[in-house]
Amino acid sequence: MNYPLQASHCWVRPTHPSTAKRWFQPMNFRFTKTERLTRKKEFENAFEGGKVFKNGKVVLYVMPNGLPHSRLGLVVSKKVGNAVRRNRAKRLLREAYRLNKHILTIPVDIIAIPRHPFSSDLKLSDVEGGVAKLLLQISETFANEVHHH
Repeated sequence: MNYPLQASHCWVRPTHPSTAKRWFQPMNFRFTKTERLTRKKEFENAFEGGKVFKNGKVVLYVMPNGLPHSRLGLVVSKKVGNAVRRNRAKRLLREAYRLNKHILTIPVDIIAIPRHPFSSDLKLSDVEGGVAKLLLQISETFANEVHHH
């Protein structure tokens, strides 16, 4: 059945970030392929030359990348649990980064490693606050380095 389109359906404020870009132009909440670390060499560079930031749930290796955007790589060991738990950990970290990447003021490569007692019953809100604080620390640290050189 075809229902007539009501006017109220045309101008509803979008609630999903992917449709919100028409409303909120400056912030882009997408997480594209170009924002991912994929190559072994990229991971090695970040591990060897990166600074370490950590909290109780995650360890981040961070290194400036000279690109116009930051990139995220995930390393989840089998200590975290079976495939279901590892994938959940990756999803939570990816989403926490996606929602808070705007905090970063300098483009960096980040490798995120969930710490061993990363529980499968964690909620996004449990992880997101910690990731946001670490991203703020990263911005402050690298902004200070740029000003001191």
